[in-house]
This record gives sequence, structure tokens and C-alpha cells, in this order.
Amino acid sequence: MQKEELDFFKKWFLDYVDQFSSPEAFIQENIDLKIEHTSRVCENILLLARAENLEKKGSRLAETIALFHDLGRFEQFTKYRTFNDLESENHALLGVRILENAGILTILSQKEKDLILKAVEYHNCMEIPECTETSSEFLFYLKLIRDADKLDILKLVSEDYEKEEEFRNPALEFDMPDTLGCSEKIVVDILNNRMAKLADAKNLNDIKLLRLSWIFDINFPEAFSLLRERGYLKTILYSIPEIEEVQVVRKHIDSYLNAIEIRSRNKAMKMDIS
Repeated sequence: MQKEELDFFKKWFLDYVDQFSSPEAFIQENIDLKIEHTSRVCENILLLARAENLEKKGSRLAETIALFHDLGRFEQFTKYRTFNDLESENHALLGVRILENAGILTILSQKEKDLILKAVEYHNCMEIPECTETSSEFLFYLKLIRDADKLDILKLVSEDYEKEEEFRNPALEFDMPDTLGCSEKIVVDILNNRMAKLADAKNLNDIKLLRLSWIFDINFPEAFSLLRERGYLKTILYSIPEIEEVQVVRKHIDSYLNAIEIRSRNKAMKMDIS
């Protein structure tokens, strides 16, 4: 992909989202939130691409995927007033339809176009479909966007939890009630190193635990490094009330992250020796 093509996509994106400007504060706040989120996901994906020594054309392709990954969110929120796919529609598939109808990707090669559309389609899946493993290149870009996206969502929610309750954004937590306890199914998923399911979430504690379970789908060492440096996980963990299940989850997550860090250090030492 050439720089001119990426510049064209950036301008088109800004023109597209401008149509969703709203006089209603709640709508506009969340449209702005997704515009800013998209910008930071673009920054994150470039950080990950740089750490993986991706060349310029590949980095531009990765940035384009990040630019379009949440394209469906703007129409979704304006129409349904929620970011909850289960209560509206799959924002990834909506984004693919928007891109296909706009026809802007036709300036690219068929290979690049297909890769972008599939990466947008699968970026929010619980698991990466097995069929994608036949293409190592696509799998690489899909993992990049999934990590870059999670990094910024964890930033957004951790910052929201540090605010006074009346200043928090309910759309970030899918309007879940702030009640006691947590879902046994979500706790079991975490203790088995699995991402939790939104369908199992019943309250705000569950949403926080669900976000923490994303660490089991982080793919790149740089993404783990950024999570440690930025402290998002710690903020979320300590925003949950001290109940027995949460203490167990906290110990498990700490143990998991420590094991990842040890493996990363050992790998770096082996590389230095060689």
C-alpha cells in the first residue's frame, strides 16, 4: 500500500464520521469517543508493527485496518444507542458492509482489499476462525488489530473507573447494573485461561472481569509490555470489590502475567547469547 492511498482513506474516514455529528450530548460524546479510540488504535498498531519490524507498506496496511476496524460503531450507536452487539447488531459485519457499499477499497489490489475486509470482520470474534490459519500473513494482521484494539479499550475503561460515578460513561459498560457478586461462568473461564463471554455478564463486576480475561487473547510481546507499563489491568482489578472470587481471579491473573514475563525474559536472554 502506498502513502497516497492511506492518506485518501484517512480523509474519507473523517468525512464519513462527520455525518454522525449530533446535537444530542449523549450521542455526540460517544461518537467522539469512537473517533478518538480509532486514532489511538492506529497509534497502537503502529507501535506493535514497529516492534515486529514490519516494513512501511505493511505498516500502512496495518494502519488502514485500524482506521476501519470500528467503522460500524458510528451507525450502530446512532441507531441503537448502544455498543452492545447482542442488543443491536454485529458492528464488525456492519463495518464490512459500509466499506463494500462505499467501494473505496477498489483502489487497492484484490489481496489487500480482501485482507482489510476480513480483518475488520474478525477483529471482534471470540476466537480466530481456524480457516484463517491457512494464511500466516492474514493471521499476523488479524492478531495485530485484536491486540491494538484491546489495548485502547482497556485504557478507556480503566480511566473511566477512576472517575466519580456520576461522570462515568454507561455506554462503556453496556448499561450493566452495579450490583454485588459476579458470574460463576466468567470466573470459571478466567481460571481456565479463556476469554469470558458477554452473554454471561450480569453486572458491572462481570464486565470488568470480562475485560481482564482478554489477556488470554493477547498475541504480541510488545502488547504485554505496554499493558505492564500503562497499568490498565491493575486499575481494573482494584476497582472490583474485595470478594473471595475476585481475590482468586486476581491471584490467577498475577500468576499468568508473571509466567508471561518470565518466558519473555528467558527468550530475550537466549537471543542475546546467540
